[in-house]
Amino acid sequence: MIALLGRSDPATTQAIQFARGILEGSATAFYEVDGNLNLNRFVLSSGVPSGFHEQYIAGMNRLDPLHPRAASNQSFARLSVAIDRCGTQEAATYRNFAGQCGISDMIEFFFRRNDRVVAGMSVLWGLGCKIPEGTMNIAEKIHDYLEFNLINRLSSPSEEAARYGLTSRELEVIELLCCGRTNREISECLNIGLATVKTHLIHIFEKLGVETRSAVVAMMSRPH
Repeated sequence: MIALLGRSDPATTQAIQFARGILEGSATAFYEVDGNLNLNRFVLSSGVPSGFHEQYIAGMNRLDPLHPRAASNQSFARLSVAIDRCGTQEAATYRNFAGQCGISDMIEFFFRRNDRVVAGMSVLWGLGCKIPEGTMNIAEKIHDYLEFNLINRLSSPSEEAARYGLTSRELEVIELLCCGRTNREISECLNIGLATVKTHLIHIFEKLGVETRSAVVAMMSRPH
């Protein structure tokens, strides 16, 4: 497994490997979802096409028909089916993007806590690979198992705040930091000044007892 801004603890790794194996996928990507539906703390398996993740984070996620913002009440969905149903230019562009990155299809799992999507998992199939017959039925059967094993290990924002004495604004800064955002991007996302972002980071470093941005990400990515 390759952990990228995420949790590489044994339980998470085992659940991801289980999903990839039983569904006969080419690769998997697990991620957490914050209150603003931003994806962060990714854990990627080997086999994720080179450049796909970077381009996805850089902006292609806005076109993704399987993004959590489009999850509705679904527990899982298939990319090719979602694209055909959308029938939009954005969906067609995303299909081309996936194909150029070497992805033929994928199944997306949505995991919820208190009716809110808090995490998800992508199971990808490379070009030349077909989703095996009956895979969607298997996905339905394993969804609750995956949700139980993965979501119970996530800390809620209130738990994080109580543990370290973080303010709601500091939690927002940390969430964006874990997404790989720069100080300027955090400033724009939260509509606050650049100097204010730096002040928040100083307070976050002090409360967590760390000295670097990467240490913040590593600490907040640990299972609790």
